[in-house]
Amino acid sequence: MEKLNKLTAKKTGPTIPAIPSVERRMFLRSFGIASATTLALLSSCSQDNLVAPGKTLGRSGARTGASVLPDGSIDLGSGDIGISNLAYTLDQLEVAFYMTAVEKTSGLSELDRKVLVELHDHEVVHREFFKTLLGDNAIPMLDFDFSGIDFNQRNAVFDAAQKFEDVGVGAFNGTGPLIQDAEILKIAGKMVSVEARHATLARHMLQPRTYFSLGHELIDDKGLDHHLTPEQVLAKAQRYIKQKISAVNLPKM
Repeated sequence: MEKLNKLTAKKTGPTIPAIPSVERRMFLRSFGIASATTLALLSSCSQDNLVAPGKTLGRSGARTGASVLPDGSIDLGSGDIGISNLAYTLDQLEVAFYMTAVEKTSGLSELDRKVLVELHDHEVVHREFFKTLLGDNAIPMLDFDFSGIDFNQRNAVFDAAQKFEDVGVGAFNGTGPLIQDAEILKIAGKMVSVEARHATLARHMLQPRTYFSLGHELIDDKGLDHHLTPEQVLAKAQRYIKQKISAVNLPKM
């Protein structure tokens, strides 16, 4: 945490619910680093403004909030609340991962570290957005276990980042058709574009300017991005979450 604080101490960061501030864009331009492509990718992640609806979720499609089931697992809830809690779950996971990566990863270059810090900061905005939006309907703060990731290997960290971001993209794509509230759907559309840029950036950090970095394998034969059902999302994310998460009450296609 100390390393992360040192890296972020000189910038105020975005305020909720706007991302990002002019200061953040100026910070990105002032990196003074050689990789123009990386800088462009980071800047593109920072172009969308997330403006929260005037009230927390309480409109059409909201349904029920999170709860603890008899077996001790955390139920995400139903309707738009449940879908938002699924996104909130992934944002919590990503924030925790990037914080751990900055603190523990060996052999990071200055560019590597700045990229990870920026990705962390973007995910904090997403996490706090959903926390505010959900209010009392939100799941609690979760605990995570990243022991399966080798933080002694720089490439292993960016490989994990790419996989987490790909899950985020698939989750938004898969749950978008299930969202009832038009305002929440607009926000999800903005967030999935940011998550996709994050995934591209992580791939670029592994194999710059290659076929792999464009993520073509995630596009189907109809030219559409991949999508995941809530069950598929949790199947990929649950191994890193200490609490058991249930999506049993989420809407189905």
